[in-house]
Amino acid sequence: MKHWRLHVLAVRCAILLAAASPAMAAKNTKPAAPTIGDLSAKSVDVSPAPAKGGGASKAMENYRQFLNLQNADPRLRAEAMRRLGDLSLESGELERMANEVTQLDMQGAEAIRLYSTLLKAYPEYPRNDQVLYQLARAYETTGQAPQALATLDIIVARYPKGRDFAEVQFRRGEILFSNRRYPEAQQAYEAVLARGRDGSTFYAQSLYKHGWSQFKQGMNEASLKSFADLLDLTLTDPKNSARMRPWESLSRPDRELAEDTLRVMSITFSSLDGTKALDDFAARRGHMVYAWLLFSRLGDLYVEKQRFQDAATTYRAFVSRDPVDEHAPTLEMAAIEAYRKGGFADLMLDGKLEYVQRYGFGAPFWQGREHSAYPQLVEELKTNLKDVAQYYHASAQKTKKPEDYAAAAHWYRNYLSSFPDDPDSAATNYLLADALFEGRQYLDAAGEYEHTAYAYPHNARSAEAGYAALVAYQKYEDTLSPDARASAHQRTTEAGLKFAQAFPEHPESAVVLTHAAQDLYAAGDQVRAAQTAQTLLARNPPVDAAKQRIAWTIVGQVSFNQGDFAQAESAYSHALAAAAANDPERGDITERLAAAVYKQADAKRTAAAISHLAEGIQGLVGHMREEQQQIREWVERQAALQEDMRRLLRRLSDQREKQL
Repeated sequence: MKHWRLHVLAVRCAILLAAASPAMAAKNTKPAAPTIGDLSAKSVDVSPAPAKGGGASKAMENYRQFLNLQNADPRLRAEAMRRLGDLSLESGELERMANEVTQLDMQGAEAIRLYSTLLKAYPEYPRNDQVLYQLARAYETTGQAPQALATLDIIVARYPKGRDFAEVQFRRGEILFSNRRYPEAQQAYEAVLARGRDGSTFYAQSLYKHGWSQFKQGMNEASLKSFADLLDLTLTDPKNSARMRPWESLSRPDRELAEDTLRVMSITFSSLDGTKALDDFAARRGHMVYAWLLFSRLGDLYVEKQRFQDAATTYRAFVSRDPVDEHAPTLEMAAIEAYRKGGFADLMLDGKLEYVQRYGFGAPFWQGREHSAYPQLVEELKTNLKDVAQYYHASAQKTKKPEDYAAAAHWYRNYLSSFPDDPDSAATNYLLADALFEGRQYLDAAGEYEHTAYAYPHNARSAEAGYAALVAYQKYEDTLSPDARASAHQRTTEAGLKFAQAFPEHPESAVVLTHAAQDLYAAGDQVRAAQTAQTLLARNPPVDAAKQRIAWTIVGQVSFNQGDFAQAESAYSHALAAAAANDPERGDITERLAAAVYKQADAKRTAAAISHLAEGIQGLVGHMREEQQQIREWVERQAALQEDMRRLLRRLSDQREKQL
């Protein structure tokens, strides 16, 4: 019975070991029923994959029972011992992970015992490099770092060309680094890096820890190469080396690795010569697609330390290196913000001025770029343009210097040409007009006030701007010689008419319309003067009595001049009714009214005289016609007498000739 149990166990172990090697099983196409004797003849490769057909615990139990066999093949015993050690190690790691502990336990101790026994019992076992590596793992995961390091050192010495050499060196570096043995850790990482980028999966991690090993030794400047190499590897687009991989496309581990690398590089540059050290490094290194990140993170570090001017200097250093880089505007804004946080108002203004000069829509930055692709930049440009213009405007109001007013007007115009359809454009246009007015550029100011009033959709300042244009025109007239004022005043009058028509609700609208009517009359444009006065009189609610008096007076005078004395009389009557008792114009209106009445009477007398004259002329004409008829008849009679005389003379002449 005991022999049968051993036989069954042997069969199970043989099947378990053979299951991991399909290639080996394929050698025996027609296997006989297994026996203990057959086991010694089998050649089996044990796969590192978990055993199939049962749980790890059952597999481990089978391996243990197999190892208790006295006559098992030594090679199979070695394989079974290694596999049992692997299972014990994995089982222990899972348990320690679940319990969040790093200490020796039964499973770990079992793995270490098995690996150690295997190495001692089978020194020529072909996979002893793997056994040593697993032993080192067992030591390390159970908190026995010195033993783990010693084991890894053995692998390095015995198996320099082993398959896992790079990984072994990386593990050595990690232990050495943890023990603050930085020079040795550096050498271990260098051994991994010597295998090249494709030499192992630990290349990127080794670059990172190699740089840290140097940094920990105070080799700050030397560490920068490894860190930069890591960023090259992590951030450069593999399909286009001239471009950086989108930050959001990085995996979380890669993002964290890149962030930490940028952080330590920033600390390094800060410990050297700050911005100059970074600038020099960038110049030596050549093109780095992530260069803007280096300058950005160093500037951020300075901001954290409240070294705001150093931060701004760093941000601007990148902008100076490559002002058309797509990230340059972001760093320019970061510099402005650093100045703001530091309370450097003048420097902040300088930064804003530099920004609008470098990134205005006419700047080289925009060549080949669409505004819609950079919405944040466009918003920042808008804000900075307005801030710069308003700064110069406020400064000019203090200094009263023409050049400051001119600068304010320049930047207001720049804003308006850049953002003509912006909702704030009308308000900004008004500020432009104000700056011109305050700078005594009255004619230009009037034009901009009118543009504000009439070129934009009706807004809160439309009417105000329209009236301000009239004030500006008047101010402009005052600067002219008397001879030049006439044409200028005509423009003012036209502006007043436009204003009154567009903004009848404005408090000054009636006053402006009244003045326009007076100006038109004074300029000799009587028809339009009367029309304007009639418009004034037709207002609802009606204008006050004083304005009515002026309007009726103009209507009366134009009617009088046109000979419509009845209309003139009516208009003057209304004007007199509207005039106050103490109105100094009452006398003049009364005289004009009298003149209109007199003119009507005179016109009647003249009409009667003309009628009598017409009758006399008509009689005279009749008499003249009679005399004319009489003369015509006399002429006809004389003509007949003359014809008779000619006939008589011809007869006498004929008789005489006959007598001769």
